[in-house]
This record gives sequence, structure tokens and C-alpha cells, in this order.
Amino acid sequence: MDAIVSFLQAAVTFIGGLAARIGIVLLAMAALAIPALLLLAAARGIRRLQQRLLGLTPVGHLTFRPGLFYAPGHTWVRPEGDDLRVGLDDLAQKIVPWALAIELPRPGTKVRKGEPAAVISCGGKRMVITAPASGVVSVINSAVAHDPSLVKSDSYTRGWLFRMTPFDTTWRAFPSGERARKWFEVEGHRFDAYLESHLGIAAADGGAYVAPPASLLSNDQWDGLMRTFLEAPAGQAEASVN
Repeated sequence: MDAIVSFLQAAVTFIGGLAARIGIVLLAMAALAIPALLLLAAARGIRRLQQRLLGLTPVGHLTFRPGLFYAPGHTWVRPEGDDLRVGLDDLAQKIVPWALAIELPRPGTKVRKGEPAAVISCGGKRMVITAPASGVVSVINSAVAHDPSLVKSDSYTRGWLFRMTPFDTTWRAFPSGERARKWFEVEGHRFDAYLESHLGIAAADGGAYVAPPASLLSNDQWDGLMRTFLEAPAGQAEASVN
């Protein structure tokens, strides 16, 4: 009997000690996880605040930023003194599955409206970005040159491409404000229809594209996508910036 009691006491002591150790481990894990969760929540809060400050609004399953001019090749431009800051709008950003490298024009380079100005390498395919206006490149975004993923994660702010001094003011005819928002909505529907007609599947499900277009389109289809939405000249899917 004494042996049984001793065994039970030892078992209880062992189980209690094990539970205490597990509790300590869980507390330690919680102590490590809580700061990480707080940082994640803070980052999300900052992101939402930034979006509100920028006025970012959903248009279908795209994101629209007011206060910009939108070029037909799905770049946005913003006047800054005598220069224009140039970046990708959200439809162009959605086309890019990921950005592995980016070729930007050197400062001092003359670019012509509608001709290749930048090239993004995105997993076996190259995305040609055409110049929204004719002019001279004044500054490139060194941050995006070192971290091309910014064109995906922050295309309206930190992921801008370059600044240029335009030769004329024809860019002022680009849609802006409510006219740009309506154009953006039409372009989003047109993009969905393009994917459906070429891939034979629903382009979007629940507000998100079912797969990155680059991973589904053939080379010819990709070249057609560049011409249709980014206004890249035919056969420019493998172009480089001079």
C-alpha cells in the first residue's frame, strides 16, 4: 500500500512539475509573441492611417489614389515644380506577379511618350513601362532600384520610378479626379474581361485575382497584354532601356 501511495505521490509530483515547465514555456512563448503581434498590429495601423491620409479608395478590386494624373499606359504622374514624378498605378501593379529586378533610365536620358522607359523583370517575363510624356529624366528612385518589390508593395508612394522634366504640358490632358476614378473602374472591368477571354477562367474571385497573369499567360498573350494595357510597342516584351 505504501508503495502505491509513494508511486502516486511521485506521479503527481512529476505531472505537476511537467505542467509547471510547460506553463513556463508557454509564458515565454507568449512573452516573445506579444511584442511581435503588437508590432504587426502597429504596422497595419500605420498602413491604414497612410491609406486614409492618401485618400486611397477601392474601385472594384483595384485601389485608386486621388490627386494624380493617370496616363493611358497605367502610370500615374504628379507635378512637382517643373518635373513630373512617375509611378505605376494599381492595375499595372496587379499585372506584376513579383518584381525581381528593374531597369530604370539614367538621369539625363531623353524619353519619348509611348516608348519604353523602364523594364521590370518578373519571373521569366519582362514588363515594359512606357514614358507618359516626352522629356528628360531628372532623378531615379534609388530605393526601388535596390528593392524592386516596392513597385508591388507601395506603388503609389515609395515605389515610384523616376522624375522627368517634360517638354510640353500635354500630360495635363490625362484624366484626374472623378474622371480618373471612372476611367480606372472601366479599365478594371476591361482587364478582367481580357483575362477571361484569354484564359477561359474567371479573372477575379472575391475581389482578388485568382493568379498572377504572368504565371498563366503564354509569351504571345503576355505581349498582347503589354500592348493592350501598358501601350508597349509590339514585340517589346523583351525590350531593354537604352
